[in-house]
Amino acid sequence: MTIIQLLIYSMIVVHFASLYKIFEKAGRPTWEGFVPVYNYFIWLKILKKPWWWLFFFIIPFVNIVITIALHVETMRLFGRYDAKETILCIVLPWYYIPELAYDKDAEIEAPTDWTKKKDREKRTLHDHITLFFMAPFIGHAILLLFKLLGAKDKEGKKSMPAEWTDALGFAIVAATIIRTFTFEAFTIPTGSMEKTMLIGDYLFVNKLKYGPKIPETPLSIPFIHNRLPGTMTQSYVEWIKNDYFRLPGYGKITRNDIMVFNWPVGDSVLLHPEVAAHDYYAFVRDGAFQKAGKMIPLLDKNGNKQYYQNGEIAKQFVPMTKEEFEKIKDQAFDKERARLAAGGGLRNIKKTQGIGRLPNDKKENYIKRCVGIAGDTLSIVNGNILIDGVTQELPEYAQYRYDFYFKLSNRTYTKSDFTDQFNIYYRDIIPDSKQQDELDIMIGHYTITCNPKFANLMKNHPAIDSIVERIHPRGVDYALEGRYYPIYPHDPSFDWSRDNFGPLFIPNKGSTIELNEKNYILYKRAITAYELHDLEKRADGFYVDGEKASHYTFESDYYWLMGDNRHGSVDSRYWGLVPDTHVVGTASFVWMSRHPEKPLFDGGIRWERIFSFVK
Repeated sequence: MTIIQLLIYSMIVVHFASLYKIFEKAGRPTWEGFVPVYNYFIWLKILKKPWWWLFFFIIPFVNIVITIALHVETMRLFGRYDAKETILCIVLPWYYIPELAYDKDAEIEAPTDWTKKKDREKRTLHDHITLFFMAPFIGHAILLLFKLLGAKDKEGKKSMPAEWTDALGFAIVAATIIRTFTFEAFTIPTGSMEKTMLIGDYLFVNKLKYGPKIPETPLSIPFIHNRLPGTMTQSYVEWIKNDYFRLPGYGKITRNDIMVFNWPVGDSVLLHPEVAAHDYYAFVRDGAFQKAGKMIPLLDKNGNKQYYQNGEIAKQFVPMTKEEFEKIKDQAFDKERARLAAGGGLRNIKKTQGIGRLPNDKKENYIKRCVGIAGDTLSIVNGNILIDGVTQELPEYAQYRYDFYFKLSNRTYTKSDFTDQFNIYYRDIIPDSKQQDELDIMIGHYTITCNPKFANLMKNHPAIDSIVERIHPRGVDYALEGRYYPIYPHDPSFDWSRDNFGPLFIPNKGSTIELNEKNYILYKRAITAYELHDLEKRADGFYVDGEKASHYTFESDYYWLMGDNRHGSVDSRYWGLVPDTHVVGTASFVWMSRHPEKPLFDGGIRWERIFSFVK
């Protein structure tokens, strides 16, 4: 019997074959045990629980907690507090509840009289077990702390384990509902949104605006996203899975919203203890390309990239041409996939733990700006975004990478010469030196990531000779970096770059495209990975789910997300469209901000950002 079948069987046994016997012993008509929903209403009434608990049964995870609570309360109704029975009731209710219901000796007893020592003592181990299952280790840690502070059981009142079980149960249920359907805490881990969002910002994500999603994997440890902290162990199981469904929201996704979403390419990732996940597809592309060219880039002891060929340092990196690679691409990809699947090393990662496939709601959470919405046609020209041919205004704090060329001078400029004068938007533009607090301009060249306004102001600085923006033209040769077409759609038919891209139509639900060679490349992943259809290109045309088709109609809305740190963000330019099934919510406000490299009480807390709204 599979787990799903076992769960179905348990539901039938517990709720229909047993409840009527419980009701009968409680003096209720037996027929009430067979009426769906109503029988739960009566069950709550017998246990003296609020009728509105019925609504908890439609909330993932919360329904599991409430069901376990009802099983335990039913056990207590019959005065059963044995340790073994308690564990069976919690772990194997489909066995224990029928046994209790059909036990001829089981009779409903009076509730626990906390004024009687005998009643309190017979519940001691039972209450400790239920507290452990409600909050493993944490519950008893809190209990021990309060006892060390002098707290004691009060005469005639519930014992502390019983009190803490109820309190933690309520807290977990309330927090789960809030986290699932309203607001969820999120941390900015990377600089892709600098300086709009800073590394170390702690913010709340508003799920109500777009409508909260019903969790697709409801059986999971609460308050943990996808892996147990410090391990690669999943925090969820997929015994029960829900289809994508979103509750109504009070607003719509609009262009320039800062959005939190599930990482689209997270369906296949390389897991490694040092990072959350790696893009499997990018690793296969780059690894196959490097392997085919027999050129492997590594970092030397000084942190410089050094290329090796057949185990020896290469005098010059001459990668295989794109044309040559195309001839052996399938063979190279297959070899690289096999190597990764076997857990082989890749670049400076010595060992991976294999390929993991994550459900949509368990993919890594990312935050970017929504620059293109469903129905838009997006282009990028010299770093500027165009929607339907109209240039879009740059976000206030957006950044690009610039090459600053300094005039040779005998003078050494301090950091204040650069930052104090132009500190309107920026902090830490020129990084601190570990050896000295001065920037030696004699080097002549420095690469700075900053806002265009700042770059324009700096052009007039007496130390600056010239400033050049690092714009990647169409057809830029990423092969020199050992990368094989990193820009979406990762195909040599397209000469797109991070700064010169498109035009690309962003599909909306109900829109139809012609199935041709170009669209097949652009939208294959959306059709196959997100809308779960088979799409094949054959000699006589294109086939969708085995049937020949000349057009395709999309079933979802899609979005295009980019980081405000335009030259320091891995975003839709690298992995493509984001379907509405992956949208989590919109960034609301920052409740805490901490500089990751400064002491907590020495500039570590960014007081000016606390309780600031995101825009």
